[in-house]
Amino acid sequence: MAQLSDFPDEIIRHVLHFVSAEDNLRNFQLASRRLHNIANEPLLWRTYCLRCFHFWDARHNLEKKLKARASSVGWKDLWLERRRTNFRVERWLDGIVRTTRGQARRVAAICELGLDVKDYLLDQRYIDDSDEYVLAKKYWAQATLDSLHRGLAVEVWFSYQGRLNSREHLDAALGAFDMFVLHDQDHDLNYIARTLDQYAIQYITEHPHSKRFNTRDKAINLMRWLRLKNYIGAEFPISEYRNLQYCLIGHVLSEREHASLPLVAAAIFVCVAQRLGINAACLNFPGHAYVSVEPPAGEDLDGELVWSNKRPTALHRMYIDPFTSDHEVPIEYLRAKLVEHGWESDDDSASFQPSPVPIIVQRMAKNLKASWAEVYTLPENDPKIISTGRLRTGVPLRNLNTAKYAAMWADLMTKDPATFRWSDSLSRLLAECSQHWSEDLWILEKYLSPVYEAYDSFLKRQPMAMDDRVGWQHVPDIIRMMNNLDNRGSTACHRRYTEDIQRSVHYKIGQVFRHKRYGYVGVINGWRSKNVMLPDPHTVSHEDARVEGGRFDMYSEMGYGRRPTDKIFYTCVRPAYCRLRIAQENVEIIMDPAEIPEELFIAAGRFFKRFDRESCRFVSNIKEYYPDD
Repeated sequence: MAQLSDFPDEIIRHVLHFVSAEDNLRNFQLASRRLHNIANEPLLWRTYCLRCFHFWDARHNLEKKLKARASSVGWKDLWLERRRTNFRVERWLDGIVRTTRGQARRVAAICELGLDVKDYLLDQRYIDDSDEYVLAKKYWAQATLDSLHRGLAVEVWFSYQGRLNSREHLDAALGAFDMFVLHDQDHDLNYIARTLDQYAIQYITEHPHSKRFNTRDKAINLMRWLRLKNYIGAEFPISEYRNLQYCLIGHVLSEREHASLPLVAAAIFVCVAQRLGINAACLNFPGHAYVSVEPPAGEDLDGELVWSNKRPTALHRMYIDPFTSDHEVPIEYLRAKLVEHGWESDDDSASFQPSPVPIIVQRMAKNLKASWAEVYTLPENDPKIISTGRLRTGVPLRNLNTAKYAAMWADLMTKDPATFRWSDSLSRLLAECSQHWSEDLWILEKYLSPVYEAYDSFLKRQPMAMDDRVGWQHVPDIIRMMNNLDNRGSTACHRRYTEDIQRSVHYKIGQVFRHKRYGYVGVINGWRSKNVMLPDPHTVSHEDARVEGGRFDMYSEMGYGRRPTDKIFYTCVRPAYCRLRIAQENVEIIMDPAEIPEELFIAAGRFFKRFDRESCRFVSNIKEYYPDD
């Protein structure tokens, strides 16, 4: 009978490609010295690395390693490093789901490892339902991955500090907005860059002689090609103008129809044009998005030689509208538009100048805020909310809130901190982060703190400087507060010691209810009686509290000033909210699991281990705060 040692090395090498890396390590290479040598060949471990891990942090410089000879790279060591990283992430994630103390610190530790953790976190989507912490692990794996994505996005915007006039990497700067709502999708910054690269390669392939064209013809031909391919300029109903899917460049590129806002269409043209050597840039023009194109130094737009070292003016540029037209836009038309808006229309107007990328980012941030503002006052079941916030994944209202959060970050990261107006949206961002995105504490520390220090230094240099920044205007204080809450948790709310609480608080943590008035379904994740305040993680904001009607003082719940009325109320989890106030008389308990929306099982993982179908109740994972529920 033939034995494995009887086969030639080539056959054994082939067989090893069907053996898992773990089996190779634990069994195969231990059989003999010969098999050990074959099982440790660099080319094999290169295959294992690419098969086992799809996402790689930039520090590995994977593209360079793939181009090098396999024997010159320690592929086995790299595979072992990635496996050790997974073990560390597993340990930290287990700590996150088992105790509320130190959650933000553990999320930070995972996110600091970069994209190396993404494979493991995505795998948690398929965890077995029999796991005791199935909902918690799924939720916190996704929440940690989302925080990592947001950190990568903020890093892109942060990179413009000190170079706010840069016109580079527009695709990444706009793609950073996609990262906030990416979730488990593939359309990240690398996808955006690859897709735009493919557009440029495709254009060159179909137009091999285009390099001979003058600048004007290059720009017009490229614009017409992009529109012909339907990559830009796809029409959509004006009633859908504020829909998020048209604002996000990654989403637009990955959609079959490629419908987008004019600003995104202009950005796609600019990014492809720059890849083809065309000096194009978006304009910060009021009311619509246009693109300017400049010729190379020493030439005019028609390819004629010129002998001038002067900076190009509006008359030396061409202007196009990639969203609407196949033709060049006359400068006279743009001047007339400026007059309509009451702006200066002379050739030196800033509206005719190529805009730096941070300005375009700020403009997109305004669009996202406008999308959120358009639906903010609508009833939650209004179809307009669903259509405006619908993306491939995520709850529409949650997507809109996340887009607004992204816009806040973009504003602060792409503006000069050496100005008095820099902090206009600072308090809103800090309040939003501490109340709804506590896992992003590491992003505050890593990226907001240095910019705030520059702002603080600017203020101290001003004559008659007065430092009246307190509370939500003082970044170090907020970071310190969030760290303290993360390290020590909050005071527990007991039922057993108080007869009044046992009698007056009717419902318990984890019970599912329907709101008697509004009809929505939620899960109770906190309660308050007249003698017990909400634990810090359950403190509701002023806006959330007013859902039930009447006036509510948020600060009294955090221990400042007088307490509100003695009315019993609860906080609850819903697909788009993790803390929403509801009065006890509006709670109607649900006992049929079929009435629970699927999205609620995802959101509930922040506070619950799993779902018990027999009792139709979520099993609490916040016993540290409510030990008797």
